[in-house]
Amino acid sequence: MSPPPTGSPRPVLRASRPHLIYGGLEIGLSIIVAIATWSAWQSPWTTFLWTVLWLPVSHAIGLAAGFVMAAHGDPTPERRTPAATNVAIWAYECAASILLLDLYQPWFSAAPLATPRGPARPVAVLLLHGYGCNRAFWLRFSHHLADAGYHCDAINLAPVFGDIDDYAETIANAARGLAERTRLPVVIVGHSMGGIAARACLRRYPTLPVAHTITLGSPHFGTLHARHGIGLNVRQMSLGSDWLVALASSENDAQRARITSIYTAHDNVVYPVRTSILPGAHNLALDGLGHVSLSTHPRSRALVLETLERVAQGLRGGI
Repeated sequence: MSPPPTGSPRPVLRASRPHLIYGGLEIGLSIIVAIATWSAWQSPWTTFLWTVLWLPVSHAIGLAAGFVMAAHGDPTPERRTPAATNVAIWAYECAASILLLDLYQPWFSAAPLATPRGPARPVAVLLLHGYGCNRAFWLRFSHHLADAGYHCDAINLAPVFGDIDDYAETIANAARGLAERTRLPVVIVGHSMGGIAARACLRRYPTLPVAHTITLGSPHFGTLHARHGIGLNVRQMSLGSDWLVALASSENDAQRARITSIYTAHDNVVYPVRTSILPGAHNLALDGLGHVSLSTHPRSRALVLETLERVAQGLRGGI
């Protein structure tokens, strides 16, 4: 078993207020739907079904629209798959998104992550969420890391719609704290914007105890989908933005060699797909997965664990 954490105490976890507000809106709209449905049909079962299903159905419709927009915005051969495959990708993405975004994030943003249960590992893992999300995004993923023996931590990047550069200090403090508690070097795993935020943090704090960075579906050179978002951070992730160009220009070959970019050819949020390819980094492509699915699907999870093991072997070998 891995040794107990030592060093500085774990910071106090606080719920994400914007996501609590979002959860309150979910409840409020559900009550409105229930009243409207009962008034129209006066049927307990109809009222129950509409009250329970309106949110996941709305989410599923929105995701379908996102996949259609991505297919039109990035008509590359990799996206040309049979209709049944597209439906399967959409269905898995619906399940992952509804669970993480509509259930976990509003109510579990201050929940503790799983603790290691497997053999001791030579690195710890810091998890960074993407745009509009919070640390609860990683609750399920943390159990897989714990089963493999990894100490891990996850933080909220705030403000939700703020400047990505402003997240750097929070990330740096979390990386230092995790390294001190575990007495291990840190690997950052960032989903979507989280991967960009990790790179921006390391630009400002190049001496952090971070051995490697793994990005999942990160728009390293922007995404057309950014035009549908709000906030400074989403403008920074627009296709070919000056901010992203400056970030890329600040990195050298040695820094890129310590980054692994895992991406999917069927991403419904980051497109064109080539924007997730980072020259000089280890670029690993998957197919048949949506954007949020990169953080839940067994194939993506296996790639993350393989990369962590590769980093661990490099550290053992003094590389």
